[in-house]
Amino acid sequence: MNDRLYRIFDFIAFWGLLLIGWEGGWCEEIRRIPVAEGLASHPVNGGHCLISDGVYQYLAFYNGDHQMTVAKRKLDGDHWEFAKLPERVGWDTHNTILMFLDREGQIHLTGNMHVASLKYYRTKNSGDIQSFQAINKWTGKYEDRVTYPMLLKRHDGSIHLMYRYGASGAGMRLLIHYSEKDQQWTGTGEGFISGLLTKPDCNAYPFGGIVEDASGTLHIAWCWRETPDVATNFNINYAQSVNGGYTWQKWNGEKLALPIQPENAEAVDLIAQKQGLMNGGSLAVDEKGIPYIGYTRFDENGFNQMYVATPQGGVWKVVQLTNWKKRFWFEGGGTIPEYPAIPRISLSPKNTIFVRYANSTAEPKEGQITLTCEKLLSMKPGECQISPLTASSPNIPNIRAINDGPLPPGQTHYMQQEVDIPNRDRKPENPRKPTMIYLVIHSM
Repeated sequence: MNDRLYRIFDFIAFWGLLLIGWEGGWCEEIRRIPVAEGLASHPVNGGHCLISDGVYQYLAFYNGDHQMTVAKRKLDGDHWEFAKLPERVGWDTHNTILMFLDREGQIHLTGNMHVASLKYYRTKNSGDIQSFQAINKWTGKYEDRVTYPMLLKRHDGSIHLMYRYGASGAGMRLLIHYSEKDQQWTGTGEGFISGLLTKPDCNAYPFGGIVEDASGTLHIAWCWRETPDVATNFNINYAQSVNGGYTWQKWNGEKLALPIQPENAEAVDLIAQKQGLMNGGSLAVDEKGIPYIGYTRFDENGFNQMYVATPQGGVWKVVQLTNWKKRFWFEGGGTIPEYPAIPRISLSPKNTIFVRYANSTAEPKEGQITLTCEKLLSMKPGECQISPLTASSPNIPNIRAINDGPLPPGQTHYMQQEVDIPNRDRKPENPRKPTMIYLVIHSM
């Protein structure tokens, strides 16, 4: 079972666009530029794969022949240049592509890994997609069973990567840092969150990666899993680092012994296995550095509910948002076709809390709860109104990624493609034929 958050990128693009529209009155122009046909049998295209540097834009994807491909265009043009890399993906939805720029303009790319040897490419010449070189090494340790590389680009532009070494139910998370001067990766220590030392083994599934707040503090929240079966998820935990990830501590400042394990982790919500806890929750941090953790689990009656946890007065306040009367059961390994309603938390500049979700068994199927912090801390389950939302953003369905990097003023760019749902990482009986990938330009 993966903790790939391909839906989050749909949501990020969608919700961001909605907020822009609410403030701007939907005075918009939408233009689509075709890129190329891409693999559409499962949602492996998307994620952090669309970037720009202010002059050029780059898009990484698997083409119709399953081959890893990078496209490049000028931001004011429609012509794409292509470079194909010697990587072919199978049917595993975990194997998305992560692409990013460093402060010297070199493009980094990694992907096509699920408990596999590291695949890592970097350009030799700044911005030149024809100069990608296969390096396939970061620090040289713990790189033969890699999954889930996650980017943390800090406020100063420095780059960290977090990834899992090991497998579902038995793995550890590592954090590494890149130096442009030396073109080398260094680690911040051995695995800083690890289930490999526990009896039995387990592994951590972070909720959306590491978040840096305005003061530079790093925050992370996660659940554990004992086996590859998603039903064995358990516990919600939290940690923070004030020195770039070299040491970690609890919310109250108490230092955590590394690696963090189930036995010594700070417990936000103690949840037993087979209690409806889904990996892939969300983490948001407000302007004061206060974290909000969103997740889903069963209530005391066995119904799926959405929850938000936040620290108050030295303890974690766990709030049940919904009071639904339905049960959505999930189990097994591989990328499951549908998740329960997982709360996606975002914060406005004034710290209004937006909680959004999508699930076919919920009512409404796509909805949003809007809260203040005061309301969150005082509400009763089901008390807040859920506003229904349309199935996709206005005139821009099938969003797979949102651009990261400078763009012309007033523009937001998306990757758009029609793809099929996951098939638990197996070849579908009738694989969908490749579909066109579009670059969507949304101007306000």
